[in-house]
This record gives sequence, structure tokens and C-alpha cells, in this order.
Amino acid sequence: MDAGSGIRALGAQIVKEREAAPAGGPPNSAAEELIHLFLTHQHFDHIVGLPHFQPLRLEKSRVVLRCGNATRAELQEMVRLVLAPPLFVAMPMLANTLSIESCDANAPMHIGGGCTVTRIEARHNGGAAIFRVDDAHGPAIAFAPDNELSYANRAADVVEWRTRTVSALRDVPVLLHDAMYADKELARYAGWGHSSAEEATQLAIECNAQRLLLFHHHPDRTDTEVDDLVWACRSLAHRAGSKLQIDAAYEGMTLVV
Repeated sequence: MDAGSGIRALGAQIVKEREAAPAGGPPNSAAEELIHLFLTHQHFDHIVGLPHFQPLRLEKSRVVLRCGNATRAELQEMVRLVLAPPLFVAMPMLANTLSIESCDANAPMHIGGGCTVTRIEARHNGGAAIFRVDDAHGPAIAFAPDNELSYANRAADVVEWRTRTVSALRDVPVLLHDAMYADKELARYAGWGHSSAEEATQLAIECNAQRLLLFHHHPDRTDTEVDDLVWACRSLAHRAGSKLQIDAAYEGMTLVV
């Protein structure tokens, strides 16, 4: 999900695990070699790591790329610009390793292993997506890094969109959601395409999520300030009678779903 700078470490880990596979064992199946990469949208902070994703340069890799706010043709053009000179060195191997597909807005996309990915509309400048991943047991995790919930906005279309979003995310065990701002900052940034940590908490409670990870922190916010927001959101959930677990996402965090 997305290709910020962190995807470099993910690519390195994938390659390391493949190299550590037992010698002489059964060859990997095509499904095991396939990597599905979903971009919520094309803003630079969500694609900057793409050229550094090592599997793109490995002969046996097959990476399927989709984007939640772009047609297949638009995504092809973005790749042509980002993964080629003058922005990056020529990567002729992409013709074999990278497959660009459309992102189905109307039906779950099957990615193997009994898992599907569903695209849900986000509110963000230029368009964006929320992605929900389901396995054989139902919803597993939802990823919403850039999404303006705007609970203060009571316009009929916005209220209707929030209702649809709650329904689409119902009972998801883990929700990663945009928490760029605090409630007290929202008035200054209305229309910027991001939510407050408190709004993310309200959404998670309405969705009956089990765990909320506050994500996409403001780049100027200190660790202490992020911790303060976590405790404020935990207090909000407690006052609402919710058992929602709330934490701040951090680089290198590992979750077992």
C-alpha cells in the first residue's frame, strides 16, 4: 500500500527472504512471485520510493501496480515520468517486471491467497482512495492515509459520503487513518484533504474497528505531541464507551492481524 520512502526497506526485506529460501527446494509458484502494489493516489510523498523498490529490478519479480485515483493510461504516464531519465536512471527491465493495471472501483480485486482489495472513495485534493483488504475471514485491515472526514461539514453530499465510508469499513479489525491535524487546527486547514486525530477516532468508533493507528502525522509534530494526541484520542474513545485500541503508527511497526 503506497510507495513512500519506506518501500525501499520493504523491497530489501522481500529480496532477503527470497535469498534465504532453502536451496534445492520447490520453485516458487507464480502467485508467490507476484507483488501487488496499490497506490492510494499519485501525490509525490506516496510515490517517491517507487524507483528504489528493489523487486522492480529483479528478473524473477512480477509487480502489479494499481492506483486509486488514476486510469491505467494515467498511471502508465506517471511511471514513464518517475522511473526514467532525467528523474531516475533508465530501467529497461520494467518491461518484464512491472504490470500496470486499472483499479476497479466497483468490485473487489482478487490478489491471490483468498485475499481481495476493495477501493473506497476518499476525500482528498485531486482524488484518492481508501483500500480495505479482506481475507477468508472477512475484513482484515483498511488503509486511509489521505482523507478529509470534515465532521463539521453537514452538507448532504459529505454526510452521505461519510455514511458510505462507515458502511464500507464496518468491523474492520485494524484501521490506519489520516491524523494530520488536531481538532483545534482544523479551521485553518479546511479543504486541505486531511483529518484530525480526533476525527479518525470518531470514524473508527462508528465503524466498530478494533484498533486504530493514527497515521500521516504532521511533519512538524514532535514525538511528545504525537503521544499527547494518542492519549487525547484514547480519552475520547473511553468517554464514548468504546473498547477501541489507539496507537500512533511509526516507522518499522509490525502488526499481526
